[in-house]
Amino acid sequence: MPDPRRRFLDERREICRQRFDTIHARVYDERWGGYLNPTHERCVRSLVAHLPAGARVLDAGCGTGKYWPILLDAGLAVVGTDQSRAMLAVATRTHPDVATHVIALQDLAAHDLTGFDALLCVDVIENVGPEDWPGVVAGLHGALRAGGTAYLTVELPDPARDADDARDADDPQAPLVAGEVLSGGAYHYYPSVEDATTMLHAAGFHVDELLEGDGYAHFLLARAT
Repeated sequence: MPDPRRRFLDERREICRQRFDTIHARVYDERWGGYLNPTHERCVRSLVAHLPAGARVLDAGCGTGKYWPILLDAGLAVVGTDQSRAMLAVATRTHPDVATHVIALQDLAAHDLTGFDALLCVDVIENVGPEDWPGVVAGLHGALRAGGTAYLTVELPDPARDADDARDADDPQAPLVAGEVLSGGAYHYYPSVEDATTMLHAAGFHVDELLEGDGYAHFLLARAT
């Protein structure tokens, strides 16, 4: 019999992909594409400031590429990956010269995308379950060259919001574990900052800077090994 947790996470992953393909892609830029809050912008620009023109940057879970203008204006060579073909189609319409690949974060390690000088994984890893976190951060680590840098965000829980979500859960029998929220078809996992830091260290990252702001923990990382 399949493991209930594995089946649950695989189902949520497929539902997430379908929701972005069929619901979010067509309205994402209208609703959130121009949204660049101060902490996100500071961190993206901090990453860019340490890179020479022509440096190769992977945007893992790039969506519609809303951070690409900052990267491209700095003369960086951008590659985007996402599990949603529809989101990537929107990104390609705006930036046709950026290479994109349909790859989920959970599958990044299985693909030959390596040697990047830097990477972003922003506003996306909250869609990854706890059992898949180690494989995802290992895949991010493997995409970087030795000494490469990364910017990763971890969404922080909101007790008031998450209490409401728990009451409104669309599957009361879902095998949720601590930190998971399921509501209205959407699944999120919120690890503690301490747990996220531990998993990043275990994957071979060094935390150069950690900020909290605008609802996220912002990790500026270096590939330590």
